[in-house]
Amino acid sequence: MTTVTTCSNEAEAELIKSVLEEANLPASIIDDMFGGAIRVQVDDAHVAEAERLLAELQATPQDQSPDQPGA
Repeated sequence: MTTVTTCSNEAEAELIKSVLEEANLPASIIDDMFGGAIRVQVDDAHVAEAERLLAELQATPQDQSPDQPGA
């Protein structure tokens, strides 16, 4: 398993995990339980695709969805 991103809270990690799993990329959340970053991991074979998907997600403006005018 490889960490593809870290999150500051459980809600963010769960959202990212659900996005990855919706794209058929099984993901796991690893919480160090000591207040550190929460890691989202995927199988080594899916790292490139997961990183591409997360980059696309990050590039999408937060106040526009793809079906809104101007998007």
